[in-house]
Amino acid sequence: MEELIFHDINIEYIPTVKSWYCDDDSFHVEKLTKEYINYVASKPDHYCWIISSNNEFIGKVDFEIEEDKAYISIIIRPDYRRKGYGKKVLQQIINRHVNTGIKQIIAGIFHTNEASKRLFSSVGFMPLSNDPDKDGFIDFMFSY
Repeated sequence: MEELIFHDINIEYIPTVKSWYCDDDSFHVEKLTKEYINYVASKPDHYCWIISSNNEFIGKVDFEIEEDKAYISIIIRPDYRRKGYGKKVLQQIINRHVNTGIKQIIAGIFHTNEASKRLFSSVGFMPLSNDPDKDGFIDFMFSY
């Protein structure tokens, strides 16, 4: 697996990423729109990256810091799923934020998304509950 490159988001990526949201596993991930990109750009502690490997765009990560916590969501391009890319992306995010003051990273995962539950668990995230919230999400947390 080649090195992962994190690209800051911009509107040029919208057509590339749009097709990644067309299945049940991706339905509950924040869609990439011009309005969303402008929102992220207006928040100094909110990051959105397009991930590439071997000159191919393979995923998107949203990462928002609030005091000593960060919130993350990830989507991997469908034809790159279940090949280790999601795990490698998460490991790099975790490693980038060691000793930065962040104590926890939280991911809200839709309760039926078993692949995401397994992915986040594989890098040390633990579910905070077995029961979904009113919107159907279960929070998974990584602690430093």
